[in-house]
Amino acid sequence: MSEVEKKIRECIAELDPYKFFAPEIDQSVKALNELETLVKNPSKENVEKAKVIATQLYQGASPYASYIPTTVANMKFVIEWLEKRK
Repeated sequence: MSEVEKKIRECIAELDPYKFFAPEIDQSVKALNELETLVKNPSKENVEKAKVIATQLYQGASPYASYIPTTVANMKFVIEWLEKRK
């Protein structure tokens, strides 16, 4: 498992306990699973799709950084990783 995949898994682990509190969390976990699938095969098209998903997740999580700090930090890492794959 690559470092970026580990970061995505950490996000899933952090968010999973909250998914029963809001449907947005469940949607985020599903998006993280899709993101993980895309980064496993970093073709140009997959990198572009992954960047959109990671950016949306980062923007959505940022206001809750005090509750989910690992997710916010890891999404920033994932976005930077994807930028290098362009």
